[in-house]
Amino acid sequence: MLEFDRKDLAEMRPDELAPLEALIAPEVAPEWPDTWRELATSLFVTLLSAPGAGQVAPSALAQLAVVLTMGIAQDMGGTQPYIPVGADVMSSARVRRVVDLLAQQLSYKQVADATCLTESRVRHIERAWRREQIAARQGRLPLD
Repeated sequence: MLEFDRKDLAEMRPDELAPLEALIAPEVAPEWPDTWRELATSLFVTLLSAPGAGQVAPSALAQLAVVLTMGIAQDMGGTQPYIPVGADVMSSARVRRVVDLLAQQLSYKQVADATCLTESRVRHIERAWRREQIAARQGRLPLD
C-alpha cells in the first residue's frame, strides 16, 4: 500500500482549494448534493498530498476528484455506505478545529466555511464530541 503524509483539510487555505471550488461550488454546480462536495473535497486533498502531485496542475487534480466523485455516486448512489472512522476520530485536527471554533461562539455556517465542511457535518461533529464529553464525565455504571 502506498503511504504518504496526507494534508489536513482544516489547515488548507482557500486558495489551495480554489481549483476544486471553481468546479463544485453551489453557484457553479447547484445540482451537486453536499455529500458529493465533501467526497470531492476529500479526494482532492488526497490527490494534492500524493507523491508526484506537484508535477500535475491543481486544476487537473480537481477535475480528477470530480470524476472520481461522480464514479462513486454512480456505483454507490442511493445507498448509505458506512465508512468507519476509528476510535481516534476525536483526535483529528479537523475535529479539534471545529470544536475550537464552536467554543469561540462562531455560527455553524462560519465554522463550516472556515473548515470547508458543510453545516450539517459541523453539527454532526459537535454532537459526537458532546456525546464523548458526557460519556467521559459520567463514566460507566457497574451493573453487576
